[in-house]
Amino acid sequence: MYNSKLIELLSTFSTSELREFKDFVSSPFFNKNEELVLFYHYLKKIAPDFPVKKVRREAVYAALFKGKKYDEKHLNYLMSFLLKLAEQYIGFSKYRTQGILPEYHILSSCLDRQLNKHYQNIFQKARKKLDANPLRGTEHYYQNYLLYQVEDQQFGLQKVRRYDANIQKAANQLDLFYLNQKLKYACEMLDREKTLSVNYQQSMLKEIALYLESLDMESSPAIAIYYHIYLTLTEENGDPYFERLKALLNKYTYRFSQFEVKEMYLLALNFCIRKVREKDDRYVLEAFTLFKNGIENKSLYENNLLSPWTFKNTIKLGLRLKQFDWTENFIKNYKDDLDEETRDNALNYNLADLYYYKKDFEKAQNLLQRVEFSDVFYALSSKVMLLKIYFEKKEDEALYNLLNSFKVYLRRNKLISNNVKKTYMNFISLLNQISKNQPLQKEAIQQKIINTELLTDRKWLLEIIA
Repeated sequence: MYNSKLIELLSTFSTSELREFKDFVSSPFFNKNEELVLFYHYLKKIAPDFPVKKVRREAVYAALFKGKKYDEKHLNYLMSFLLKLAEQYIGFSKYRTQGILPEYHILSSCLDRQLNKHYQNIFQKARKKLDANPLRGTEHYYQNYLLYQVEDQQFGLQKVRRYDANIQKAANQLDLFYLNQKLKYACEMLDREKTLSVNYQQSMLKEIALYLESLDMESSPAIAIYYHIYLTLTEENGDPYFERLKALLNKYTYRFSQFEVKEMYLLALNFCIRKVREKDDRYVLEAFTLFKNGIENKSLYENNLLSPWTFKNTIKLGLRLKQFDWTENFIKNYKDDLDEETRDNALNYNLADLYYYKKDFEKAQNLLQRVEFSDVFYALSSKVMLLKIYFEKKEDEALYNLLNSFKVYLRRNKLISNNVKKTYMNFISLLNQISKNQPLQKEAIQQKIINTELLTDRKWLLEIIA
């Protein structure tokens, strides 16, 4: 029973949720089976750890039904129904936090029952509630649409022939919701295509872009932000659009939920990182500033935790800018904000990176040996760092072995996009040429490093050939 879906779900409940779910299970409206109440009371006492011995099927059944012979079918029945109640509870808990959605469904029911006085009272409360919410993201447009839509339905029931503005307002809000969501999906698809070896089908984007040129986007900041992200991803010169995007992020991020702000930051950061890979070093500082701001204001956090990749990228940029003291303090101050499961891996890799930049290759190499390649980008970054260490320590045999195995790894891994593969393949090729130490080819190789569009660690390659 320890690995069951029921225990897995209950393990995510907070103390207050465990207490509230007790009332939910005990309510005759949701459950009339007293055995389920007893079953949950038993599980609540051993939550949230749920010791293996105490959730053994036989032990649970014996505690619930003393003196009765263990009945597997009976226990499965109880587990199945308690799981359904737990799923209903988390759905209900989520629903009641969704802005004016509960009020919207009450309003619809009032219309069905022709309760006009009730309708008017609840509508005014819903309108005030939505207007008082400072957030103006995707959900705001959708919920505004719902209120205008139900108001138009209410007007239709009056059967009077006069102008009703609500249908126009509902249509306008639906347009804003659609444009916002469509641009968001378009940006995410384009961003993934540039990172992973995938293709998405997109429709109507040219027509939407043409329409947006005539829209007053300052009154719709979410659409303005996603539109400028879209332009950075599609226009040949994305620099002016990125400058405008930065200004919009600085001005309007307080108007969106933390989840939405995080998505906007990550899309802007991915643009910067690609520009750095394409040898535009101006974007190193741009990306570093975005990471610092997003971490300080917690826009880049999720469930109060810092992603290991956000942690890694911030450190990499700090090291590249030679802000060693800041980077060391950052690792020290923010390591506890990492998820416990990924903390050791993140610490080992990033401390190795710090020691590498400080030229303490032995410590860096020892730490890299502890890194588990749980993600493809950990594997790529660790292999590059090892190549640099072998080169600088003049360990030629280890260097050539890793160069060859790295090429095989890149060719066989189908999850890595072609552009990312080229970035690392070009690095391998150029490092291989430099290591052969042929003075007559030095200038030609140097020019290749400068001109190669997709290349990681360009600055280091130029330093070692010099």
